[in-house]
Amino acid sequence: MLIDKSVTDFVDDLASDSPMPGGGGVAALAGALGAGLGLMVCSLTEGKEKFKNEQEAIAKLKKEGTRLKEELLHSVDGDGYSYLGIVNAYKLPKSNETEIKIRNQAVQEATKEAACFSLTVGQNCLQVMNFAIDVVQSGNLNAASESLACGLMAYAGVYAALVTVEINLASIKDHLFVKDILAINVHIKEQAETLKDKITSEVAKRIIIDDLIAKK
Repeated sequence: MLIDKSVTDFVDDLASDSPMPGGGGVAALAGALGAGLGLMVCSLTEGKEKFKNEQEAIAKLKKEGTRLKEELLHSVDGDGYSYLGIVNAYKLPKSNETEIKIRNQAVQEATKEAACFSLTVGQNCLQVMNFAIDVVQSGNLNAASESLACGLMAYAGVYAALVTVEINLASIKDHLFVKDILAINVHIKEQAETLKDKITSEVAKRIIIDDLIAKK
């Protein structure tokens, strides 16, 4: 499994001509890394007297962040399997009209499944961005930079996942399906932009650059 590889081996595989991991798997990993950063902030907040009023919120956030991290880690390999589904469909026999029809249908269905899988990754990364907002607001202020990194990694995951959706849609002939998925994509992108601005703004309130410059 890809997620069992060392960081070095994973990146080396990524840099090769191997189809796995690819952009969709990296999107899922970006989201998982973002969730991990948010969980780090939760751990640095948990049990601290200074943040005693935030302990209930932090406990809920840890549960949510852990769920998202695990789902996205699972999706690193899941993205590869969805791609293999398309590859296997293309390998079906095509020696006569019946086989060609069956093969074409299989390719279309596998491509739809791959698009839907990547869409789910994008939606989960968007949830990590929402998680990041809550972490910024309730978490340890000394780890505000990690809270921001949590949101920005997830933001990258959103876009990497959605471009994977779109490249699959280019091969799908079901125009109503394509139209519906593209509409969802647009909505996710709009939400991601709004959340990125909100996360950046929330962190800026906690890391006052002018004050840092003044201290120099």
